[in-house]
Amino acid sequence: MDKNAFLERAREGAELIKMHIELGHTIRLISHRDADGITAGAILAKAIAREGGSFQLSIVKQVSEELLKELAEERREIYVFSDLGSGSIELIDKYLDFATVVVIDHHPPEREKFSVDSHLLVNPVPFGANSVRDLSGSGAAYFVAREMNRANRELAYVAIVGAVGDMQEIDGTFHGMNLDIIEDGKELGILEVRKELRLFGRESRPLRQMLAYATNPELPGITGDERKAIEWLRAKGFDPDRHYWQLREEEKKRLHDALVLHLIKHGAPKETIDRLIGDVVISPLYPEGDVRHEAREFATLLNATGRLNAGTLGVAICLGDEDAYRKAKKMLDDYKREQIEARKFIIQNWSMVEEGEHAYVFYAGKNIRDTLVGIAANIAINAGLADPEKPVVVIADSEEDESLVKASARTTEKALAKGYHLGEALREVAERLGGEGGGHAIAAGIRFPKGRIDEFIRLFNEVLAKQVAGGKDGEG
Repeated sequence: MDKNAFLERAREGAELIKMHIELGHTIRLISHRDADGITAGAILAKAIAREGGSFQLSIVKQVSEELLKELAEERREIYVFSDLGSGSIELIDKYLDFATVVVIDHHPPEREKFSVDSHLLVNPVPFGANSVRDLSGSGAAYFVAREMNRANRELAYVAIVGAVGDMQEIDGTFHGMNLDIIEDGKELGILEVRKELRLFGRESRPLRQMLAYATNPELPGITGDERKAIEWLRAKGFDPDRHYWQLREEEKKRLHDALVLHLIKHGAPKETIDRLIGDVVISPLYPEGDVRHEAREFATLLNATGRLNAGTLGVAICLGDEDAYRKAKKMLDDYKREQIEARKFIIQNWSMVEEGEHAYVFYAGKNIRDTLVGIAANIAINAGLADPEKPVVVIADSEEDESLVKASARTTEKALAKGYHLGEALREVAERLGGEGGGHAIAAGIRFPKGRIDEFIRLFNEVLAKQVAGGKDGEG
């Protein structure tokens, strides 16, 4: 990746925003509603406020034609999109041609630049970055904020929370420009990276729940059964009611070794075992036992606010609002409960899946919320329900429009090696179904008319087959 060229582009974006602040214009911020987008929005809001500027922030599900029409009616001088917008370059050019636009994103862009001169794309992908490992939306926002004012380096932990929410370290380690953000945070003493157990619940869950609810990776014979988790922990000499953060270093090592041995005994593949122990980011800005102390739990808290349509509450938490944090903790319980129910539904009803030559497609109807389809697809992979070399799509009825369904596709690095690119595949299928789709190679999403699910299954498998055939031709 050409890091210097990307930083120069980030500097251009920073200068545009600062120019509009100096002109007294309100900066119109639009950010995505997941943890990566919420942290990106918070970083930019803080950077603008630090310069004495004013902003209006919306946390949204996606950039649609309807949204852009609404934004155009506001007639603002500047619009800044974060963690979205790269897949809507043509529509942004069309509807916001009268204004300055800065898109700060990491998703593969529709094309490498805008056609309107006053529009700027700040995205690491055209500079050679891997969109799912090298930098997240919050990371791109961080570098723009850092170019606005070096004091914004204090937001490094918030940026890494976004990266973790985006699963940039899914293989157990950080890559690319994420490492530069971590170095900034370390220099300031606001974050620390440890090699620890990467299961969710380091701060908030007793060990029995940390293991019983483990989904990434799943623990055979333990995940889904708290009684079995208690028995296993006691047999290994651990108190099931203690929290991971309360363990001494020697106890942590003993637990790590026992879990690795458990996975080996149950025939887990090497990549699953490698994901178990790895980079865990914690921050001394918060006390141990507080979910904000560890990046994965913090990201899950923010995801809960976004998925439950309270993303601005998540932004407030990132900016230090304690009242917002207390409200969001109640939401988190509901969010985790819904995830557990989604896992149960997927496992109990997997026989309903449509397995094609290149993909599994599971239609959940209203049984899984449309905001949880990506998590559900990952659950199917991590639970071993699907062949890891074949992508999984979970479809749910749209909560916003009864005539539509929303789907998320997920896969593994092993599947990508065959030539699959889920984002490109869903973008092509969406065009043919009259929907909207796109995303990364390994994770992508789509919305399309509910009556065309069978057609979607056929087209998706056809496009994936074409990708694999193209990859083989390229090797020849």
